Amino acid sequence: MKSQSTAKKQFGSGYTTLGISLLLLALPLAPASASEWIVRFRQAQSPQSIQTFTAQKFGRLTAAETGLTAKLLNEEEGIARLTFESDHDALQALAPLQARGEILSVTPNHYYRPAVIYRSQAVSSRAAVLAPTYRALSLWDELADFITPRRPSPPVTAPEAGLPGAVLAGQDPLVAQDWALRSIGLPNLDSPEFQAASSPITAAVIDTGVDYNHEDLIGAMWRNPDDAREVGYDFAHQNNRPYDQRHFDIDNCMKDDLCRSGMDQEKFMSNPGHGTHCAGHVGAVANTSLGIRGVRPAGASATRVMALKFFYNAGEANAGSGDDAAAIQSIDYAIKHGAKVISASWGGRMSRASAERSELKQALIRAQQAGVLVVIAAGNDGIDQDADEETRPDFPAAYELDNLIVVAASDSKDQLADFSNYGARTVHLAAPGVRILSTTVGSQYSDVVATYKDPRGSSREILWNGTSMATPIVAGAVSLVWSKHPSESYSQIRARILKNVRPVASLQGKVSTGGVLDVTASLR
Repeated sequence: MKSQSTAKKQFGSGYTTLGISLLLLALPLAPASASEWIVRFRQAQSPQSIQTFTAQKFGRLTAAETGLTAKLLNEEEGIARLTFESDHDALQALAPLQARGEILSVTPNHYYRPAVIYRSQAVSSRAAVLAPTYRALSLWDELADFITPRRPSPPVTAPEAGLPGAVLAGQDPLVAQDWALRSIGLPNLDSPEFQAASSPITAAVIDTGVDYNHEDLIGAMWRNPDDAREVGYDFAHQNNRPYDQRHFDIDNCMKDDLCRSGMDQEKFMSNPGHGTHCAGHVGAVANTSLGIRGVRPAGASATRVMALKFFYNAGEANAGSGDDAAAIQSIDYAIKHGAKVISASWGGRMSRASAERSELKQALIRAQQAGVLVVIAAGNDGIDQDADEETRPDFPAAYELDNLIVVAASDSKDQLADFSNYGARTVHLAAPGVRILSTTVGSQYSDVVATYKDPRGSSREILWNGTSMATPIVAGAVSLVWSKHPSESYSQIRARILKNVRPVASLQGKVSTGGVLDVTASLR
């Protein structure tokens, strides 16, 4: 059952009430119309066996009386989601469910939020990043042609002072404005490190979806060998069109009393295009005369981006959130279809006891057994993830599994971002996570989520900040390193990343490695 207090505990990560100088857009969990449980059976299940199960009585209640429906999440593991029409019916059925001999466990269906933090500031005097004039012409659910259209290269912006020339190699015109690439030491496209990369890697971005028609991503998308039009899956809506449905309307939020005060914000701001922004640093195609470049290798060894959506859209129950059920299916899909890396820029705060019982942990263990590395955002509450239980740490970041890499956010001065979670044991390294330039929905690029007028008429902008932004940078680096060393295990690749960070004094005691991601050192 999802009570108000539970929702606050699960979604407390990184949000406060809306103010003039600081805007943290809390997208509260929309009240669910039913209570949901994740059930694990002792044996494998089929759709037929689940249907038979849900037709039985639960104590004094029949399935019809509770409005029970069931969704099979993993046949081999015997995992299903049970949905009741009301909290009352769910509570009435709980004890009979737990008493059933064929059931091993019954746990709540937790919900999670993207690990992005929306802070407003006065509009920067810096010139805005201009998007290319080309726009994808296809409908959102139509996959455009695989070939990226050719067009003249826009002029390259002068680099920031101190930006290494190596990062400017290639023909991606906005790379000069991407400070994150300087911070992580991304090598020259012609360097031995890139040339030696030889094995393609599939990286799954489990998120709000991806604009898979984006001019800088369309050539990077993974495709199902059985259906070339399938670039992933949408487990929130059970279809093969995992498109990122951007819905972020600051101006109208500021005109709405409830939204401006931090309530009912999902009507206006359920998703700023989070998944597409995350996908950019995992896989934006290099040397195309378009936009940016990802951390991925180039050429035949390039990383393929698998788009897996598990967040709900505007106008739906739980808009802007994703749940255990869809996350479990996403992880299992990634494993089944050969992904070696998962990028997970989301989480929710809860008690460790509740998190340890969650089937999400078991899905991550299945990824571990399949040799998959999972890169996870540390969260944006500014808390110590290692502290005692009273802090209610951010999960899945706080799971202590050896196939996880948990990422804090650093700024352009190598300082831990003030919003970033940390932990000398459970958070492993930092990566750029403040004002991050990347791909955005509609073949655009930006480090600004939105600009708007506040109630006083001042122009303000909201930046792409968060451990969400740091996570795919590390996921891209993991993919690059693994492409160069394809015979190594997940533990060896993880050790390469963590043992070769660039040490930073301010990160000592804050993350286990005491440093920031260093791509070149990890490759060597």
